Amino acid sequence: MANDRFVGVALILLGVLFLAPRVSGLELPLEQWWPLFLVVIGLASASSGNLRGGVAVIAVGAAFLLYNLDIVEFDVSSLWPVALIAIGAAMIFGYWRSGGDRVTEAGDELNVASLFSESSQSSTSEHFRGGNVSATFGSADIDLRSAAPVDGAASVNASVLFGRVTLRVPPDWAVEVRSSATFGSIESRRAEPAEPRARLTLTGSCLFGGILITS
Repeated sequence: MANDRFVGVALILLGVLFLAPRVSGLELPLEQWWPLFLVVIGLASASSGNLRGGVAVIAVGAAFLLYNLDIVEFDVSSLWPVALIAIGAAMIFGYWRSGGDRVTEAGDELNVASLFSESSQSSTSEHFRGGNVSATFGSADIDLRSAAPVDGAASVNASVLFGRVTLRVPPDWAVEVRSSATFGSIESRRAEPAEPRARLTLTGSCLFGGILITS
C-alpha cells in the first residue's frame, strides 16, 4: 500500500502543478519537467518488485527529460511510440513477475498492491476479516468463494487507478458497495441473496478503471 500512496501523492502533486498556472499568475516550467512523473511511476514500480518494468518507464521518462533540458537531441515525433512500447513492456514484465495464472493464498486479511502488474489471490480462511486491494496500471483478481468472514461480516477497501479489480464472492454473501467511481465503473454481475449468510462491505475509489463483483 505504501507504493500506492506514493503514486497517489505523485498524481496530486502533478495535478497541483498543472492547476496552479490556471488559477494564479504563477508560471511553472511544466513543459520541461513533466517527464519526472514517468520517473516517479517507474521508481514506484521498481520498488514494488517489478524491476524490469520500472526501469523501462524510468528510461522513457529520463529520455524525454534530457530532451526537454536540451541535453540530448532527437526527433520527438518518432519517439512517442517508444513510450507506448515501454509502458506495454512494463505491464507484460509485471505479468511474468506475478507468475501469470498463479494464485497465492491471502489468509485472514488481504494486502494486494498491483502496480504495472497482475495479481491473483484467494482466501479459504474461516476467519476472514477483509483487507486492502489496489490496482495502479494493473489488475487484481480476488477469490473469496471459499472464505468465511468473522462474525458474518468483512470489509474490503479497493483502490483502482487506470486498472481493474475483480472480486469473486460466494453467492450467499450480500455485498454493500460504498466506493465511488470517477471516469470508471463498479459493476455487479450477481444476484443479491434473499437471506445472506454473510455481508461484505466494499469501500474505496475507482478512477479511470473498473471494479467487477461476481460469484
